[in-house]
Amino acid sequence: MTTNACGLNCARCPALARCGGRSNFCRLGSCSDCAEDSLMNMDVRRQIIEHLGGLGLGWHRQVVHPQLPALPDHLPVLVQAYADPVDLPWVALHGGRVLGVTGRKVTTKHRRPIREVYRLASTTKVALQLYVEDRVLEGLWAERRTLIPELASMGFDLILTPNMSVWRDRSRFEGVLQQRRAAILYHELVERGACAVPDVGWNLFEPDGRLWAEWINSQAGVQAVSIFCGGRKIHAELRAHRETVEDIAVFHRAVRRDVTFILGGIHAAERLADYRRAAPGRRLVIVNGMAYSLAQRRRLLGGRRDGIARSARECFLRNVAENNRQYSTILNQAELRQMQHEAGPNTVQHTEAA
Repeated sequence: MTTNACGLNCARCPALARCGGRSNFCRLGSCSDCAEDSLMNMDVRRQIIEHLGGLGLGWHRQVVHPQLPALPDHLPVLVQAYADPVDLPWVALHGGRVLGVTGRKVTTKHRRPIREVYRLASTTKVALQLYVEDRVLEGLWAERRTLIPELASMGFDLILTPNMSVWRDRSRFEGVLQQRRAAILYHELVERGACAVPDVGWNLFEPDGRLWAEWINSQAGVQAVSIFCGGRKIHAELRAHRETVEDIAVFHRAVRRDVTFILGGIHAAERLADYRRAAPGRRLVIVNGMAYSLAQRRRLLGGRRDGIARSARECFLRNVAENNRQYSTILNQAELRQMQHEAGPNTVQHTEAA
């Protein structure tokens, strides 16, 4: 019979059926902090599960999943406006700016039309990415009854459901809880009319990632999912990258092929190539703020130094164009080779001749 590190029997936990009784890093009794953690109280866990309507990923009402716009290979994150207008096909706004440091309200300046706030062209499509600090996520969750209707009414062309952190070094119950909250946020956004995609996260593919895959496959209207693949630099980062690529490969095999993966937190082209190889033939969309962050330091992608003084806005536009080029090459040429391989040598010869 499975027990955790402090001897509490997993059979006592109301989340056992969903959790699977895997190692949960519970150290109650071995450190002073855990002794005051209310989530280690089984009665508290029962109350939370009841409040959330269970720990599964389903919803208690039928939901019509949104029809998504055509997505680009690259969604460049724009954190703040420039003095001059920005005319790009797509940008993704940073949720930490839209909701502020506490995440509890839409900041004052964002109560105006978002294209006006960021000096965007009328034709620019705008996404909201919510790969943000846990403090912002907790504030959004606490005030979601007010915030979700506001976000849905702000005119975003796409909203990536908040990326509720699933930490590998926290208890299994917390990870399962975060996945349930992500599912709730997605369904509540959609019911309010937002063009949202679900955010998917797990720390153990079996059973968590598998459950996500089964849910996605059961929802014919789900066209894309958001997956955060990065984060702050941590010890053994290369190992973490390899493990994440392996997770994406397994998830790719488990999920139907017409579902787009929107991947956040990938910056280096060589790492993107790893994900392309992990999910051959899968439509991938990349979200990151590299173009913006380098532009703020007047740096251009590729290490180019031509001695010309440029504004941060010009650097941003040049960096976006460079990322568009690189990402399109990596994503689409590899995809074409995969299609040619699957079609056989005759198709390859015909394509080359053309």
